[in-house]
Amino acid sequence: MPHARRPMLAAALLCLAVACEPDPCSDYVDYMCDCHDGEPGVDCEALENTYADAGPDLQDECVIALEDQQDEDAQNGVECDSDVATE
Repeated sequence: MPHARRPMLAAALLCLAVACEPDPCSDYVDYMCDCHDGEPGVDCEALENTYADAGPDLQDECVIALEDQQDEDAQNGVECDSDVATE
């Protein structure tokens, strides 16, 4: 393969890899709606609206919120059939 094409191929593969990464805010919303829908303070529509198209700062918050909620659920013996992987 010519050297000029290698950077383009690498960039294309990187773009595919980044696009396929999970969205932490979607994971958080999915987990909350799968496991806690109907509980006080959990409004799935509001969560979806709040975290739609979340930027990097908000995604960092979602990672922390999901981990905290999963830890709290584990401590309280809450089991959930969510597709979101638990830590």
